[in-house]
Amino acid sequence: MIYHRYQSVFKTIAATTALLLVAACSDSGADKATTTASAAKTAEASSTSAPAMAVDSQREGTWGDIVYGSADAPVTIIEYASLTCSHCATFKREIFPNLKKEFIDTGKVKFIYRNFLLNRVDMVASAVARCGDLKQTKKLMDVYFDRQGEWLSSQDPQSELAKLARRSVNMSRVKFDKCLSNKDMHKHLVQMQADGRKDYNIQATPTVIVDGSTLDGLSWETLKEAVEAQL
Repeated sequence: MIYHRYQSVFKTIAATTALLLVAACSDSGADKATTTASAAKTAEASSTSAPAMAVDSQREGTWGDIVYGSADAPVTIIEYASLTCSHCATFKREIFPNLKKEFIDTGKVKFIYRNFLLNRVDMVASAVARCGDLKQTKKLMDVYFDRQGEWLSSQDPQSELAKLARRSVNMSRVKFDKCLSNKDMHKHLVQMQADGRKDYNIQATPTVIVDGSTLDGLSWETLKEAVEAQL
């Protein structure tokens, strides 16, 4: 089993949370380490404001929301996603570039990315991606999404993630292992997942919320229409 080096870390997390008992991205190929099948996205948030994850500026790494765009943008979009979810990777590759060009870069949308863990591989990728500053985190997340099919289908996803981190952001294996063993980051990611379920009834990834309302269906046309309705 590829996780035996960090088994004690994951056992500690599993003992205190229901980390792995979540609904998954509906593509079973991207969820080989998960438990349950996907569920429908159901709830609307009670407020159009987006509760922000606390950011700990005293510790190394990227904590809290990963934000794209102006803080003063009139529309806020939140995405709850998993680095192991194929539909999330599709959103990143095919929808997000249009969103960024038309609405984020023009100051109309503030986009917030929040992790919603689906499995142990997701914990590895997410903890490592958040180990650097915001710029490095965004770059490594892009790489992990873009190359998802390669590392997730490999015999040893953890080693493949380490190789990609070294090539893309010059992260040594020693640093990779240190990032992976950061229990505070593990707890932070688990709390982010729990808050997503509590605040927005997140049950599957990706879930996209436009000014407090969960998007029904995920396409560029649907998202664009939802944004324009708020402008």
